[in-house]
This record gives sequence, C-alpha cells and structure tokens, in this order.
Amino acid sequence: MTAPVRSSWRRALAVLAAGATVLVLLAPTGPARAAATAATAATCTDVSVPVTYAGGSGRIAGTLCVPPGGATSVQLLVHGYSYARYYWDFPYQPETYSYVRRATAAGYATLAIDRLGDGASTRPAGLHLTWDNAAATVHQVVTALRSGDLGTAYDKVILVGHSYGSVTSYRAADRYQDVDALIVTGIAHRADLVRLTTDLVLQSPPAALDPKFRGQGLDPLYVTTRPGTRGLFYNTANADPEVIRVDERLKQTAGLLEIPTAAQYLVNGVSRRTNIPVLTVLGDQDPFFCGLLAAPCASEEGLARFERRFYGPGATVERP
Repeated sequence: MTAPVRSSWRRALAVLAAGATVLVLLAPTGPARAAATAATAATCTDVSVPVTYAGGSGRIAGTLCVPPGGATSVQLLVHGYSYARYYWDFPYQPETYSYVRRATAAGYATLAIDRLGDGASTRPAGLHLTWDNAAATVHQVVTALRSGDLGTAYDKVILVGHSYGSVTSYRAADRYQDVDALIVTGIAHRADLVRLTTDLVLQSPPAALDPKFRGQGLDPLYVTTRPGTRGLFYNTANADPEVIRVDERLKQTAGLLEIPTAAQYLVNGVSRRTNIPVLTVLGDQDPFFCGLLAAPCASEEGLARFERRFYGPGATVERP
C-alpha cells in the first residue's frame, strides 16, 4: 500500500541509527546494548503464538531475533498488504535492506510476524480477514511478549507497522493500550481513496487465479497483486530493479475485506486515545497517502505536524 516502500524503510533504518527521541526513551541499556555494539549477530528462532479471533482460533507465526546478551525491549514488526515477515529481513542485500539487522545491532529484540492469513500463520476463511481481527491477534502477540511465553518477559514493547500493518497498529495501540511506543511507516491519517481503490483494490484479483497460489485451496476472498505489478509499491525512478524482482517472487496474499474494513480509521478517531511516543515515516512520493487528497508530505516536519492532531494529548509525534 505504499510507494516507495524502500524509501520509507530506509528512513526508519536511519532513525534507528541516529537514535530519535522515541527510541532513545525506550533504548536498551546495560549488557544488551554493550553486546550489540561488540557483535551484531542476533540469534533468531521461529515462534508461534496461539490466538483467537472473531470466527475462530489459530496461530500467529513469526521470527524472534535477540541480540547477543539478550534484550529487555522488543520491536513487534507487522507487515503490510500482500507481504509477510520477510519484508523486515529482506533476503536481497540484507546489509542494506534488513530492518531486523539494524534493530538488533542497536540492542533491540525483534519479532517479525506473519499477520493472520499470511505466510505461515493460520489461514482462516477470507471472511475473517478484517481490520479488527488483525488488531486483536497483534494484541495477543504483545501479551505473549510481555508474559514471557516466548522465553523472555519484555519490559517494553514497541509496535512497528508497515502500510496495512501500520493501520493495524493504529487500532491495536489505541484499543488495547498495551504498547510503549509506536512506529508507523507507509501510512497517514488521510488517504487518497480513489487511487487506493483503482490502483490497488481493483487490481488485486483472487489469489487462486495467480500461478503462484493456484491449487492452494484459497477461497475467493484471498487476493494478491497482479503478476508483474509490484512496481506499484515503489518509486521506480530510484528503486533497485532487483529489489522489485525479488519482491515479485516473494509476494503473498491479502484479504479482500482488509482495506474496506479498515477504511473507517479515516473518520473514527482511531488514535485519539493513543498517548505514547509515535514516530511516523512516509515516503514523499507515496501515491496513496501523500497529495492533495491525502497528507502533506512536502516536508518531514509538515507531515509530523499534520499527524499530531490525530493522537491523544499525551502523545509525542516525531518524524525522522
């Protein structure tokens, strides 16, 4: 749902490197930070969290990466529309494109999940792939991180979203009040619904018609982007063509009802009760969330100023 995806991603990585106030307030201290400085190789483990949602139950799959020496703060990474957890640890030139590597090098643990219906997570009937169910299952993963069910009871949980993962994070942070900070990328509280509908929703046919997903038994409410169209998510003028090719090969499905059920966020005051540090990152060429019908993206400070009005009075809203 965003373009250029990698522009937003690189900005977020730069924030990690520079140490924006949002992250400084929540920064790992002591042995975890020292170990991350000495050696950046994290230990990564596949995990699974049992969840329930309106209409059923299942599991959310993810990869938990912990820096040497451990960590007390964890970033929960929630991918966007038609992606999966690989978005955060991109397999092509990971020294450049891996958010996970940069975050763990800075001393944070990360848990990159496959959202409900994506990747290795439970694939329910497409009817259940809704905004509320996405947020509810993310909340249950937060609970598991805090309780120690995944091995460590983390003191601080930072919720990090990309695109649809960000609008899911809006909902989860505001409704459940259980995270310490929010990083939202590839999203704003105003969207160009015309372009979002014509260029993405109407260009996402049933996944069962795509050669990659044919024969997997997916119902018609599972959709994906048309073959050869992943450039939609990039500013192709400055994107690495190989990144786009790898993205096309790795693409995943989405739920037909995901965007329509989430569209209410534009009018329902979804973030009004969010009173935590927020970092907002958005590529200035994004066709869906920047422009006359969307958010002002001409400057980072202008975007942050625009976004502040949507959060609670106790929130601090920053830009890279």
